Amino acid sequence: MFTKKCLIAIMLITAIFSAGCSEKTIDNSTSATEITDEQKQEATDWNNKGVDLFIAGRYEEALKAYEKAVELDPYNIYAWYNKGNTLSYIGRYDEALQAYNKMIELNPEDANAWNLRAGVLNNLGRYEESLESLDKALEIDPQYPVAWYGKATVLEKLGRNSEAQVCYEKARELGYVN
Repeated sequence: MFTKKCLIAIMLITAIFSAGCSEKTIDNSTSATEITDEQKQEATDWNNKGVDLFIAGRYEEALKAYEKAVELDPYNIYAWYNKGNTLSYIGRYDEALQAYNKMIELNPEDANAWNLRAGVLNNLGRYEESLESLDKALEIDPQYPVAWYGKATVLEKLGRNSEAQVCYEKARELGYVN
């Protein structure tokens, strides 16, 4: 339940900060087409519509809006982010993992993307991979309390309780409140 509440809060914050913003095109040699400013704005509009639909509890419609957004602008990190969060929220973890992987491809230095990826890997029972993603998130941002808490829970599932306790303490020290 905590994860779902966090996802909703994160999506709302993302919507507020991304409203009216469009992603800049990232130089990617695999893309032969140029994304126009109009496409970027339309993608932002579709992403924002998806957030509204998600908040209204219309998850499948929200997913269609995010799909349209990434079709128009495959570099729109906010749309990939919201798509992954929605898929995770409704339990479609394999698909959420694909969206988070795309976020990481677009911005490998995004600690939050690595943390979200770890969450779906955890939900899929892929604990060692989850731990690797959490370690990457913490390498990028060692002051990320949610990642420390996530690492603690994964370590606990792996039976590494003393390591888990150290991570729980670090999360609390950084202000994580459970």
